[in-house]
Amino acid sequence: MDWYWLLLLPLPFLFWLWWELIRNEAPPIPLPKNTIREMLKLAGIEKSDIVYDLGSGDGRVLAIAAEEFGAKAVGIEKNPFMFWLSKLLVKNERVRIIKDDLFEENIKDATVVIIYLSHKLTQRLKSKFKKELNKGTMIVSASHPIEGWKEVKRIRTGHFYSYLYKI
Repeated sequence: MDWYWLLLLPLPFLFWLWWELIRNEAPPIPLPKNTIREMLKLAGIEKSDIVYDLGSGDGRVLAIAAEEFGAKAVGIEKNPFMFWLSKLLVKNERVRIIKDDLFEENIKDATVVIIYLSHKLTQRLKSKFKKELNKGTMIVSASHPIEGWKEVKRIRTGHFYSYLYKI
């Protein structure tokens, strides 16, 4: 029996990943759990916080925010596969996952926003943040600074920096 056909199995995933990259969207590259913990500590997460993860992927940021920090967590994920995967993996009553475009959902009740997106998407979010977020809301951006904004603090998390901003 020929096993060579097994080499074709990753092709749909690779095509989808390529498609996400050429659309300038953020492909689902999960952050290591220790990096997530450091990012949440950087924001000073407390039980009273509402943490939004924009482009929430598999939901690991949401799970850690809710389970380890006791916060409410809301994820916004456009990719249907990642949305359903996160719904399957994250079982916590303090977590809500929304299948939608992050530019379409209002995030005004966030006290903390976590982003790990492409450079282009990170910059596009500036006007949304200014329009919707309340004074005092913390934003933690993994890997990409928000151009023109002064970070409150920057820390090394894994192989890149995470940047903390305050509205």
